[in-house]
Amino acid sequence: MALTRERILQTAVRLADRDGPDAVTLRKIAGELGVHVTSLYNHVPTREAVTDGIVELLLDEAKLPTTAVAWDAWIRQFVDGVVGIAASHPGAFHALRERPVQGARATASFEIALAAFARAGFPTADGFAAIKAASYLALMIGTERSMVARGELLETQLEDLPADAFPMVRSVATEAADYEYVWAFSVDTLVAGLQARLAR
Repeated sequence: MALTRERILQTAVRLADRDGPDAVTLRKIAGELGVHVTSLYNHVPTREAVTDGIVELLLDEAKLPTTAVAWDAWIRQFVDGVVGIAASHPGAFHALRERPVQGARATASFEIALAAFARAGFPTADGFAAIKAASYLALMIGTERSMVARGELLETQLEDLPADAFPMVRSVATEAADYEYVWAFSVDTLVAGLQARLAR
């Protein structure tokens, strides 16, 4: 099978999901493909190029909006898409936290978002800030989602806290600790805050 950039990147994604993000090196990718590491250089000359490519593949898979959409729909679809790939690629997802988005394919949805915010009447600076806020939120929720998928989500040991001093905190474990609810609440709150800002 011919060695292509797409094949190399798909191998990098599989390697990250199987062995964790630190396992993704040019040498290990070459080993997985059964080629000498120098064979990769024409396609992905550096580790950063591999990371950029992983991000590109993951965002392609996320099916982010690439045609005109309302700004609030963009936020919800963007977060859903990013969190979805965190669930399906819990190891490779780390790449989204390592490098800013590069290239036309990975950036396309952000162009759509800027246009959506502008159409709604947000000043350019506010539109950009809203996209950044949605990105922060998606990355944080995605990070937690990927940790859940890997069985690595660490939590405060509430049972170690004195019940008389922490009655409210301890009650969270039995009454309100629903991550899906927290994630949905966070997205709803961001959208509501932006709607209120637009209405001012």
